[in-house]
Amino acid sequence: QEPALDASKTVFENVMEGVAAKTAIIERYNELMMNYSDETADESAKLQDEMDRLNLWDLEQQVEMAMEALGCPPKEADVTKLSGGERRRVALCQLLLRQPDLLLLDEPTNHLDAETTAWLEKHLRAYPGAVMIITHDRYFLDNVTGWILELDRGRGIPYEGNYTKY
Repeated sequence: QEPALDASKTVFENVMEGVAAKTAIIERYNELMMNYSDETADESAKLQDEMDRLNLWDLEQQVEMAMEALGCPPKEADVTKLSGGERRRVALCQLLLRQPDLLLLDEPTNHLDAETTAWLEKHLRAYPGAVMIITHDRYFLDNVTGWILELDRGRGIPYEGNYTKY
């Protein structure tokens, strides 16, 4: 359960790894705009459409807002000097910004205060992909789940509703 962060990078640089693919789109778009020509017009237009679709125009501000909401350490902090809880917040921020199709979370509320947990609940309710959560936090499950899959002797039994309904 100990997150793997790049010790040679700052907190912000580690978080930005979560948006590396999005950053590459922005960088390519900016490169094309610096050397705009008729030959690059089609690619520029496609990248602009992609940036609109992914809402990338203010990506750095989105990252900073997520870091603040999750209570991440200062941007320039040395990750080797972070506590376990701080490291988990940085890794969680990186993961949420990456937006994988299937988000796997193991005890995501550990080391989070009530305000941060509330933000995470809201974020997960709006998450565009599937979320699998392993947690003992029943209140959290009640607030974020729409159905539960019970695993029993190799079988998956789905239950519609939150933990209380289950």
